[in-house]
Amino acid sequence: MATDICEQFGANLRRIRRKRGFTQEELAHRVGMDVSYLSELENGRKEPCLRKMKEISQALGIPLAQLLRGI
Repeated sequence: MATDICEQFGANLRRIRRKRGFTQEELAHRVGMDVSYLSELENGRKEPCLRKMKEISQALGIPLAQLLRGI
């Protein structure tokens, strides 16, 4: 289990993205970000701002709280 906040966020993001059936490319396009940035988020190497987290949750069709669950 990820213990770092960014790692946990990234793990949540990856799990939900896959569950919703999106590739990294599809989600990155919907949010308007580079695929490499999304990959870094999922791997816990980048820390997203609140606005970007909200955009990601909207693109996934989930409440922002779901991305933050367990953090």
